Amino acid sequence: MKMNHLTFDDLMAYIARTLDDAQRESIDAHLSHCPACRASLAEQELRQRQISNELRAVLNAADLPQQMSFAAIAPRLQTRKPRANFWPRLGTSAPLVFSLLGLILTVLGFWQMYAVKAVVAPAHKIGVYPTLACFFFMLASVEQFDQSLVVRPRFRITAIVAGLLWLGSAFIGLLNLIVIRDLAIMAAVAMGWGVKGATPLAMIAVYLGAIFYIGLIIGGGEYHYRNFGQPGSWKLFSITIVGQLFILILPYLIL
Repeated sequence: MKMNHLTFDDLMAYIARTLDDAQRESIDAHLSHCPACRASLAEQELRQRQISNELRAVLNAADLPQQMSFAAIAPRLQTRKPRANFWPRLGTSAPLVFSLLGLILTVLGFWQMYAVKAVVAPAHKIGVYPTLACFFFMLASVEQFDQSLVVRPRFRITAIVAGLLWLGSAFIGLLNLIVIRDLAIMAAVAMGWGVKGATPLAMIAVYLGAIFYIGLIIGGGEYHYRNFGQPGSWKLFSITIVGQLFILILPYLIL
């Protein structure tokens, strides 16, 4: 993937310390793995020091009143660090909250399934927790998609949200396999095959679903890794979660 280097304005704003926390964190992350930009930053810092030294020498050589000396006016030239705005920071943290809530609801869904022994017996309906989890996961992915189009993503929050979404979709996928098994059993019973006919059909459905599930988790994980923080990654998360949500609510639509 082609790397976009920092612009001259980015470097000057970084040196002048006029960036907010999110922008500075993003540039720090870029500088950590871009030797070319680190070299450009060092060159600009050296140039700024040279200009400052030349200006100081000129002002010291000039016959100016004491109140006009460089030492007197230098403190006034220092830029104040901008105050962090609360609401934009809250907005960038919303996907993290949504994805974390989704993962908690997914775990509660697994606990509920364990309580009713749905792993070894047909449950017919998964419950409300995984469904709500999908809604929160979708909110997180859509919010991250919107932010990736207009602002630079915050590396740490983006990485955590992506990890939570991937982990949550993996857990929801396991619940999908249980639903697929139950749907196969329901279909066999509806066709009058009985228990003997339902068991092989359920096994085939689960095997096919498991193959697709493994491919989706591994392939999707690789895609998200290669396109970290990009709109396409969040779009794939959204599509995956919508499909998983449809499987979860399918028994409600049939029964």
